[in-house]
Amino acid sequence: MDWIVAVSTDEIASGRLAPGSERDAQAAFREHGCVLLRGAFPRPTIEAMYDDYLSRCGALDARGMEDEAAKPPPNRFLRVGDARYEITLQVSGALGALEVIANSLLRQFLRPLLGDDMLLSGFTVVVSHPGASQQHIHRDYSHLFAEPGVAPSLPVYAVNAAVPLIDVDIVTGPTGIWLGSHRWAPNVVAQLQTMTSCSFQRGDCILLDYRTLHTGLPNLSHRARPIAYMVYTRPWFFDEVNHVNRISLDMSLEHYEQLPESARPLLIRALSQAIRTRWYEADMRGRAPRRDANNPSAWGKVGRNEPCACGSGRKYKQCHGRSA
Repeated sequence: MDWIVAVSTDEIASGRLAPGSERDAQAAFREHGCVLLRGAFPRPTIEAMYDDYLSRCGALDARGMEDEAAKPPPNRFLRVGDARYEITLQVSGALGALEVIANSLLRQFLRPLLGDDMLLSGFTVVVSHPGASQQHIHRDYSHLFAEPGVAPSLPVYAVNAAVPLIDVDIVTGPTGIWLGSHRWAPNVVAQLQTMTSCSFQRGDCILLDYRTLHTGLPNLSHRARPIAYMVYTRPWFFDEVNHVNRISLDMSLEHYEQLPESARPLLIRALSQAIRTRWYEADMRGRAPRRDANNPSAWGKVGRNEPCACGSGRKYKQCHGRSA
């Protein structure tokens, strides 16, 4: 299976793939639209990430995440399949460690694909709960142009780096991939018999061209399966499909300011997201509190010239305020 390239302990320590490994990994990615870097992250790093995930979300089962996903936007939880949820977790702690989000070996591999000015554009965790059925077959994003024969021949514009936080065997439900599908025309239908899948190990990194067709396989085990996803893009691309009602990258300004100068260009989008969030909060502080239109007794003091909270469109003094 030439889409799998083993990473040695020496390569991890140096933060660089050896020339032969680099050549094989780049060739696999360009041909297949994906490559599995076997053992790209040290086990202790992944175990710390998993412990961090458990401390934040480990108490939530499928029903708990369903309830969270049902809340109005902006929302950290998004239902992406049966008993399957994508969570925008704050990039902090072990889930925000520099050796994870700005991993030297990963950046070395991605630069020839996305350029020196690439950005980290997303950080989420997808959790498949026991009993989750197979996810729909999909690309993370469609081809950029609809003209026949144009888009499939274009270079990659975004790469999804998947990092399993536990060992994932066939029973737990790894990712099924259609090798070479990043070059397929939009009307080509994926057939299950041509899908490729294999077990993932803690420390693996699966790199997917954003156009490559894939699916989350059923979780037939009794254990939740979390996989962290880091999306790296060319600076001009932003995913407006998967992140309509939520930010794709949650990093506080304080965390960003603690980063070394060498890592900040990669994470400038995180800074932009944080500033936009603060801007919204500052704007909301200057607004009147939102009132329940169906519960006038809980409105408190309302200015007589304010719009009535019942939604009638009239001033309060001309509506519910007439009897006050």
